[in-house]
Amino acid sequence: MTLKGTTFNQQVAKLQLEKIADLVVEENAPLAPLTRMHAGGPADILAFPYTPQSAALLVGICRQENWPLTVLGKASNVLVADQGVRGVTLMLSPSLGGITKDGAKLTVGAGVPLYEVSAFAARHSLSGFEFAQGIPGSIGGAIFMNAGAFDGSMSKVVVRTRFIGASGDISEIAGDEHDFSYRHSYFSVRPDTIILETELLLEPFSSVLIYEKMAELAERRYKTQPLEMYSAGSAFRRPEGYFAGKLITDAGMKGYTRRKAGVSKKHAGFIVNYGGASAHDILQIFRDVRRAVFEMEGVVLEPEVRLVGEWEDDPFNMSDDR
Repeated sequence: MTLKGTTFNQQVAKLQLEKIADLVVEENAPLAPLTRMHAGGPADILAFPYTPQSAALLVGICRQENWPLTVLGKASNVLVADQGVRGVTLMLSPSLGGITKDGAKLTVGAGVPLYEVSAFAARHSLSGFEFAQGIPGSIGGAIFMNAGAFDGSMSKVVVRTRFIGASGDISEIAGDEHDFSYRHSYFSVRPDTIILETELLLEPFSSVLIYEKMAELAERRYKTQPLEMYSAGSAFRRPEGYFAGKLITDAGMKGYTRRKAGVSKKHAGFIVNYGGASAHDILQIFRDVRRAVFEMEGVVLEPEVRLVGEWEDDPFNMSDDR
């Protein structure tokens, strides 16, 4: 198999990666069941590192051999191509996990689900992470996109992050170096970096009041979001001066369906897989929605979902949607 000038041999790659301790390697592994969208094809090689060292060794080999490398966290906001993912796919969740506490500071592995962190913080009377208890993702992915909800965000609690840099060495950044802004971070513009763990600084508070707030937020999510459906969460970024869900509703696209995918009837900001939809079907819903909103309001909605695998060069090219 030739990929961008590089010969990638699955069997050779599998044999070489299997020599790394604390690394589980699978060949032709289905990815759809591992994603929130439940769509897409297989990974040529899927690897689960159980230590930062095994992850760093894998990255080093991939870069030395010039093998394509794709990194996934909990795969909650990705759409995998029907053709799958070529090369090596590194999945950090739930392999790189663990939470340790030092006063009001938590050190959390990149693969730990957000709900586990919020539950841990609540049990230890630490506030500041309630906003994340219903976000279906991992710490690594949340830092990557500066995830947030209900006036909370990762930017308000993250103080230090360790990662594998472009050279394959383990490095760290702290404070303002994270370069957080709306759905943006130091890592979102450096896709060749791999987050390993982070430190969160929270505030001591009453566990009773923390649990009450978490219950309130959970109820709000249940009433307003299609939590029971296959979805990658919010489909589009919030356009400046607008709300994506309202734009989509005003364009008449709330509840819109095409084959086995569509726009949620409960919340127009969510694109859902009703069961058995292909990644192409789901992508077409994104394109149809963008076209309708642009024709109505002249606003270009930017997808929040990340496309992974063998897609056309620019599947979100607005020139085709106009």
